[in-house]
Amino acid sequence: MALIAGVTYGVAKKTLGEQAYEAIREEILSLRLHPGQTVYESDFTRMLNMSRTPIREAVRALAMERLIEVLPQRGMKVALISEKQVEETRFVRESLELAVIRRVTEEAAHDEGMRARLEQELAHSLREQQAAADAGDAMRFMQADDAFHQIFLQAFENETLSAIVAQMRGHLNRVRMLSLFEPERMKRLVGEHEQVARAVLAGRPEQAVDAMHHHLSKLMDDLPRIKAHHAAFFGP
Repeated sequence: MALIAGVTYGVAKKTLGEQAYEAIREEILSLRLHPGQTVYESDFTRMLNMSRTPIREAVRALAMERLIEVLPQRGMKVALISEKQVEETRFVRESLELAVIRRVTEEAAHDEGMRARLEQELAHSLREQQAAADAGDAMRFMQADDAFHQIFLQAFENETLSAIVAQMRGHLNRVRMLSLFEPERMKRLVGEHEQVARAVLAGRPEQAVDAMHHHLSKLMDDLPRIKAHHAAFFGP
């Protein structure tokens, strides 16, 4: 297994560097480490109880992913959210996921076993999302949201594409997390996911693609408001 610009390929046991990368990345994407926050190598060694070598490996990968900015002689800081980068990664993610949703819908329409598995998995995911929304639990909802999208990627059975989409979510997830601080946002997302699921299970690829496009593009419509409410987290 190799870690290339933060993307892990293969199924071998993860190295300490890869474990450190995933742990620190999760702290950044969950906003437990705020955009612009100054951090030090020693913070991560204490947090993860690891030596400096795997931490440095993780920091290099996160710097390549532009989630951490290394400051010469002054430690490092969590990168501010770049609106341009959010839009670029959203475009790539949407392009890939729309192709996936079309193919999965077409295949499920002719494969009863696949359709039955999707129906079961999607129903479970939607219940989990609704429970998270009802509880107002943004982190739990984010995880359920990602799991919903992962259902289609797993059905597509393309590990390389899944890894790329997972990395594309990196810059989007911080904005998504900020949006989830608004309770009504979670309820709206559940409804959007329900529309996608209904179209897929009905075997209607064009409708499924339209529903997914509406869902994925909505974040950019919300971005000006999110940025206005959290201006300190955004860079140029």
